[in-house]
Amino acid sequence: MAKLWSLRGLSWRELTKRTCRSSWDDEIFGQSARMAFYFFFALFPALLLLLILLGKTVGGAPGWRQALLDSFKHVLPPDASALMMRTILQISREAVFGTGAIVAGMYAAWAAMNGSWAMMTGLNKAYQVEETRPWWKVLYVMFGLTISLAILGPIALAAIVYGNRVWAIIGHPLGVPAHFEFLWRTIPWAVIVILLLFSFAAFYRFGPNLKDRRWQWSIPGAVVAVTLWVPLTLLLRVYQEHFGSSRIYGRLTAVATLLLWLYLTSAVVFIGGEVNSEIEKAAAEGGHSDVRDAGERRSGGESGSDQ
Repeated sequence: MAKLWSLRGLSWRELTKRTCRSSWDDEIFGQSARMAFYFFFALFPALLLLLILLGKTVGGAPGWRQALLDSFKHVLPPDASALMMRTILQISREAVFGTGAIVAGMYAAWAAMNGSWAMMTGLNKAYQVEETRPWWKVLYVMFGLTISLAILGPIALAAIVYGNRVWAIIGHPLGVPAHFEFLWRTIPWAVIVILLLFSFAAFYRFGPNLKDRRWQWSIPGAVVAVTLWVPLTLLLRVYQEHFGSSRIYGRLTAVATLLLWLYLTSAVVFIGGEVNSEIEKAAAEGGHSDVRDAGERRSGGESGSDQ
């Protein structure tokens, strides 16, 4: 792991140059637009399905709905978060178990799996490998990545919901100082960042057509992706708060902002993949036997493994 974080002889400046060049050559920004398009269409039916299912939990949906509103308010730019808030409040009134859940699930599954396929295609280009897996295996991976996202989302929401509830039980009655409350409320968001880091690493481990994978080859790109995602999200928020204008898109400003945020999120996923790929290339150039050469499927396996 220490060798991996030494970037296999690359300086950060050289890694940045190589990543920028390969990102442009692999047209990851066009692929990011495709991925953002599908996840935009998956987002709202997925929220509807989530609200329907959470409405069947103990205590009902209000606490989870408020957690959704709080999370979007803190993460998304103002216009996009306002759009999400209005949409959540609207669809929560129609969140009825039955046919609505089935239709929402079908829409969400179709769009999310297409988004996962777009991500797999982009990561194959980043790692310079062709898609040779049989269709059933590709479908299996697409389904697995989609389900993992569907599971990690409620886990992040649960961290917010139950973190707030625990504080309400032990914080205020005991008269805990305000600065401890601030520290306590950062814990759920730390959980979200960890889950995001794990999600990106899982994308790089299972998305591209690689064999004999090891988690250690996925971690550097995941860290870079999260490190880029946080300031880009904050910058988009600052821009919307201080410089944003509805003169260009009018009433569609919120939709355009949400699409832009999804586009930037998709782009950092592919950039992280390019980082991992460039580190592997540097290792191969240095004569390390535990990595693949460009175009080979092997990644971190035994040097004699069959492709």
